[in-house]
Amino acid sequence: MTVTKYSLREIKHARTKISIMKTFIAALGKSRFDDISIKRICKDVEISEGTFFNYFPEKIDIIHFFIHALLLKAVWQAQRSVPEQHKLSLINAVFENLSGAIQNANIMYQMIAAMINQRELPKNGAITAIERELLYPGCEGIENVRESDIETFFMESLKGALKNGELPKSVNLEDVVVSLMTLLGGTLLATKFADNDNKNLTYHFKRQLRILWNGIGAKNS
Repeated sequence: MTVTKYSLREIKHARTKISIMKTFIAALGKSRFDDISIKRICKDVEISEGTFFNYFPEKIDIIHFFIHALLLKAVWQAQRSVPEQHKLSLINAVFENLSGAIQNANIMYQMIAAMINQRELPKNGAITAIERELLYPGCEGIENVRESDIETFFMESLKGALKNGELPKSVNLEDVVVSLMTLLGGTLLATKFADNDNKNLTYHFKRQLRILWNGIGAKNS
């Protein structure tokens, strides 16, 4: 992929947005969400506070952007390694890819806490083609991955699994989505409290997913 097809203004805009996100997430690795001021981030990125709000109307929107970026790459990786028709394996692969992308347990803990306090899941939002290229250079085809929030991804994958016979017809897909969301957030928190790092996160994700699939009578998972 190349960014040469974009104007200098577009490239600068995307780089600044990504810089804000990376600076904030780095700070989140050591500090509480509420303790990180917009003023501090602007100083580190060397922009004005007015410029900051052109990119992110609220501080929580940085977390939303970061989560969308993580999910985007996790889905891209999964789609390259899992056959199209194996929807449950696709979900498994996304969990595994997310666990590999989560290097600092405190970042995820603070993000979960912030979203609980704000009482909202990540908002729908687009990661533009140029942002994808700058975030993930060399990831061929990532610009073609359809972006969605995590709940929508789970539901669409489960519908595909139901259609191709991986799930029994009696299964309630909404209940399974709730279970997957609980598994995702709960395992992150449990790992945080257990050993304060994510070295066993992949193992725990796999184990909990196996229990879930077995419990609902899934096939080929």
